[in-house]
Amino acid sequence: MSPQIRPSYPVVLLVGREDFTPPTSFGDANVAATRDCLAVGLRNTELGGVEVQIVPSTETAVVDRLDLEHLGDFEVESEGLLSLRDVHGREYDAMGVEAGTHRVTVLGTDLSEPDDVVFVVAVARA
Repeated sequence: MSPQIRPSYPVVLLVGREDFTPPTSFGDANVAATRDCLAVGLRNTELGGVEVQIVPSTETAVVDRLDLEHLGDFEVESEGLLSLRDVHGREYDAMGVEAGTHRVTVLGTDLSEPDDVVFVVAVARA
């Protein structure tokens, strides 16, 4: 079960460094990225909580959910931890990874204002 959150601003960040660089604009997209940060716009959190989580690509029960749309594929540089935060720095979830660059697929329940977002981190299958 993914954590349900209600951030004060409807954006969630996946960061790979403690001193990360957030995107300065979304442009026309709902997901924006820098080399060490992904930002995803969410449904208005005044309407209720949103669910967010980070999972390895091997967690097929989450990755293969039919209700999730593909929001994009990105590469995120990490110092050894991928952290899910709001724009004020509050941490909601985290996943330990090797230091380096990781492929992350972003899935959500809606292409423009998801209320459930999953960050899928590519890992080698055993």
